Amino acid sequence: MTNDISGKLEQVDVRKVWEHEARDFSAWLVKPENLEILGEAMGIELEPLGTEVEMGSFNIDILCREPNTGERVIIENQLEQTDHDHLGKLVTYAAGLDAKYLVWIVKDVRDEHQKAIDWLNEHLDDAVCCFLIKIEVWKIGDSPRAPRFDVITVKNNWAATVKRTASATEVSSLKLKQQKLWEKLALYIKSKDSTIKIQTPGPKHWLDFSIGNSLCHVSLSMNTQKNTFAAGVYINSDKELWEHFKSHASEIDAIVGEEVRWWEASKASGGVINLHVEDVFDQTKEEEYFQWLYEGLVNLKKALIPYVKNYKNLK
Repeated sequence: MTNDISGKLEQVDVRKVWEHEARDFSAWLVKPENLEILGEAMGIELEPLGTEVEMGSFNIDILCREPNTGERVIIENQLEQTDHDHLGKLVTYAAGLDAKYLVWIVKDVRDEHQKAIDWLNEHLDDAVCCFLIKIEVWKIGDSPRAPRFDVITVKNNWAATVKRTASATEVSSLKLKQQKLWEKLALYIKSKDSTIKIQTPGPKHWLDFSIGNSLCHVSLSMNTQKNTFAAGVYINSDKELWEHFKSHASEIDAIVGEEVRWWEASKASGGVINLHVEDVFDQTKEEEYFQWLYEGLVNLKKALIPYVKNYKNLK
């Protein structure tokens, strides 16, 4: 018995599939199952943080996170031939958020723009990687249309670098204990509030939570040397937002239920509350630890979100 496969393989104009970049293509791409296809083509995992994310007077098409490292991924979509405007936006967004992955998805590629991405990959730090990716759609006869991401250019030896980095950062016993604790905390939080979105816990000392924008996020962390837990807000680079929070410190403290300690570094800044314990891995105290972390997360989000919205309206 033979299978009769009829119809000719033909390419479909992407504009007939997605008429509008933001409304149609970005909305389609940001779905987990489609980001997974893109991630497989790139060789990394992608966790969506939002679409049309505001950064100053610009909007980032799609902002993602690599869940294992927490690094930001900027995705700029262009369902046309590459141009200077989109290249400039990609670099501007990446610089503003200190992103390590720059992804430009296009319909067609100009030689000069491919050379520009090659040049960036050659001269930027090894930790930064630029992807130029062509989006195609194919079908056979009346079969469903199938998208295809064709990676046009990427940093030399990218796959080898990823493999080498993975082996060089071999997961230690401590990291495994951290991951296990976060996994338990994730289940605890879900039992309290199933609407809270939780990233896949990894072997690291922190767990981040979005508050609906790219300006800042709430982070839960542990320090195994000092035996402390922390809940706080982390601001990537916006010192004006930090000052805005500080100017309302008493109101924020009242909602959080304790005094937030505000800190500032050369680029990043934020605020934090701490819980000092005898052993962060004491399983007999996990219920107590998890309750404190959960309340810190919820209260910080409740306290900060109105001021973030107010700040954005002031800009």
